[in-house]
Amino acid sequence: MTDRRVVRTNQALRAAFRKLAQQYRFREITVQQLTAEANINRKTFYLHFDSIDDLADSFTAEIADQLLGLLLREPANHDPFQHPGVWFDRLSAYFDEAPTFYTFILTSDDYSFLSRRVKHRVAAGLAADFQQDYQLSATDAKLGVNFLIDSTLTLFRLYITKQLGISKAEFRQRMVTLNLKGMQGFLALTGGK
Repeated sequence: MTDRRVVRTNQALRAAFRKLAQQYRFREITVQQLTAEANINRKTFYLHFDSIDDLADSFTAEIADQLLGLLLREPANHDPFQHPGVWFDRLSAYFDEAPTFYTFILTSDDYSFLSRRVKHRVAAGLAADFQQDYQLSATDAKLGVNFLIDSTLTLFRLYITKQLGISKAEFRQRMVTLNLKGMQGFLALTGGK
């Protein structure tokens, strides 16, 4: 059982980081700012985290675990090829309901390194399933999963930050086509050459 004081301190530090991250670039945030915002002393910070990077990584682990849970969830097989659109639907619901800070982490230019960590963790978590489900080598499973996760989260980033100018239904159709049929299928869908 975790001591309530430890939980409260972790919550205070995480809340302080969420607030400061939306005001400052990552490298501008100091332990002094965090501890002042959380109303704790510096020594207490280091009892909980090794560094600010360690604190930030606690968010990436949490986001990645949530995304993996969605993508691997049953029923409705998580296979994006047998059930086109299932990943889109689950990720779309996630972004609609996720805390604003999680969306900020996944879409902010200043915090893009945290988004890459999330992508890496999610891809690593899916690779073994893909290797088994499709009888792929470890290398091919890693390649395929990284392609799917990176492109999918990058496209969601473009949509969420309003860089696409299309409806959610149009976005879904294009993403599903890209994930299932690659550029050749996408060009056929959109009338490209």
